[in-house]
Amino acid sequence: MSQSQIVDSWNMKKSRLLIVTDDANVGGTYRVSEQLVAGLTRFFDVQFACAFNSKNAASRIAIATAGVRMHDYQVSEGNLERSTFAFSEAEELLENADPEILLLVEAAEIWSLLALKEAAKRRAIPYVTAINLLSADCLERFTQLREQAIEAMQRAHAIIFVSNASKLRFEALLPQIGSHRYAIANSCPDQFFLGAGDEVRRAVRKELAVGDHELVFLMAARVEPRKGQILCLEALERIRKSGGISGIRLLLAGGGATGHVCDLRKAIETKALSDHVIFLGPRDDIPKLLEASDVFVLTSHAEGMPLSIIEAMAKGCPVIATNVDGIPEQIDQSSGILVPSPSWSEAACVAAIADAMTFMQRNLEARFGMGKCAKERAMRLFGEDRMIREYADVLFTAAPSGQDLERERNGSWFRRFSGPEKTSAISSISDLLSDFRQTLTSMVNGKPGRLAGAEQYARWELKKGSVIDFSDPVQCWSHARSGWHQTEPDGVWSDGTVSVIQLKMRRRTKNLRIMFDLTPFVPPGHRQKTDVVINGREVASWDFDVHARELRTVDVSMRGEGRLAEIQLIHRAPTAPQAVGFGDDSREIAVFLHEIRLELDTHWISRLLGRFLR
Repeated sequence: MSQSQIVDSWNMKKSRLLIVTDDANVGGTYRVSEQLVAGLTRFFDVQFACAFNSKNAASRIAIATAGVRMHDYQVSEGNLERSTFAFSEAEELLENADPEILLLVEAAEIWSLLALKEAAKRRAIPYVTAINLLSADCLERFTQLREQAIEAMQRAHAIIFVSNASKLRFEALLPQIGSHRYAIANSCPDQFFLGAGDEVRRAVRKELAVGDHELVFLMAARVEPRKGQILCLEALERIRKSGGISGIRLLLAGGGATGHVCDLRKAIETKALSDHVIFLGPRDDIPKLLEASDVFVLTSHAEGMPLSIIEAMAKGCPVIATNVDGIPEQIDQSSGILVPSPSWSEAACVAAIADAMTFMQRNLEARFGMGKCAKERAMRLFGEDRMIREYADVLFTAAPSGQDLERERNGSWFRRFSGPEKTSAISSISDLLSDFRQTLTSMVNGKPGRLAGAEQYARWELKKGSVIDFSDPVQCWSHARSGWHQTEPDGVWSDGTVSVIQLKMRRRTKNLRIMFDLTPFVPPGHRQKTDVVINGREVASWDFDVHARELRTVDVSMRGEGRLAEIQLIHRAPTAPQAVGFGDDSREIAVFLHEIRLELDTHWISRLLGRFLR
């Protein structure tokens, strides 16, 4: 059946498709998700879930304005633990979106969104996984989760790779996975093929204090070791030492962790490249930077199929890039220069980058010819419509249709419930997940049966006497929401200015006493302050002068609040250990949370009597 026939058969009823990504940094994976959200609305009733943050605020506004329903799902490739163990949030997402199909656009290789995949399994929702990057050593990391990751991939209706190289690597590493596998190349939004004109080029160069006749190389990538900015700087240093650096400027665009950015700035200074390298930091005007550039450079150690290369090609920029993963499927000899992978030899890679940059400097006609061929190749291979159609073809095979759709909607035991019955059904699901959680926790902590004698810890719902151990990832991520880092042997650090916890009581509670067992981060000469807001009301303000473990207690009236207590810890002076000489940790931390203990607040009687005795 042709795609047009399939689409005609679906015009009566579009399936509900939920697209989810764990790229919280608005990198290439997130931008692919944006394209899929916009394009697949032709075929499906699309919703989109991602971690809401300041980086993607403009994108989210545009998507919502286009009529797509958005969901704040706080998972990130930077916190794999939360993505794996936040079962309650995964269940809530599926409850709110009620999808019939899932498309998971993943940034953490095979380890992404394991809790959501488990929740989808419980609800019998088919999912298609799109893997953006697959490194050769991926199975050597997070070995304690390997069994769960493999099981999740086996349950996938289909697995999509962004390059044939990634698909072949996956089949070699995991030959036992029987899911359907497809290679679908990334694409470039149509607007990248439109030239902005010489006026934009001149304006951007003037803003950057770059001369009209200087040769500008652009590298736009997140600042991290995998992206290889240091290799590019070493190549430029090599050119400087040979006396050929005159007239060359390198633009580095991209943000990253504080430590990585500091290392990059230091390398620019120590290599005496300050007059030839402009570090721009995070930029949202990459198309304009491409207009102002002559050559695009990407010297990564590993990649999937980088959007940055496709976008540069669409703008008519020739490319210098490392011969890794899917990059050879993007550029050929007519559109750029491939240099050896740094995994083969970093020295040979650096020498080849320097030679390629020198060639581009000395051969104007060849450079222009490569740019023209790059644009033609991008138009032929990396158009957005092609990618959307190929994804739609795969998703159509996963979507329920016709009588099957009606039977699923009317006959599903879960969807028959509503109101209190649905709440009870969700509670039953949490019970079913308990064994899975205990297994994962035992594997991660190396403590078999840790939860066997304390089943209430693995439940979302709490009662008098409950103790939440924040060193246990299952317990932590059943209650912790945004503003927390990964668990450690004795608890979890806050991360940022606001940390959120949700406590759901098993029964309605009028008064509740919450005891926090914590250690504030108070370096010598500093002071820490944290305000406690519960269900929108400030109930306490804590001052800490000493870096020492202590108990802090708050008494909460839950009248009218039902069973849910949402706790916001607003940190007034979070501090990066790196900033105060405590190593290279650049996180902004405030408190280390060990446990939360719950007791019914009996002190309300004393307070009530006190009012009458005044």
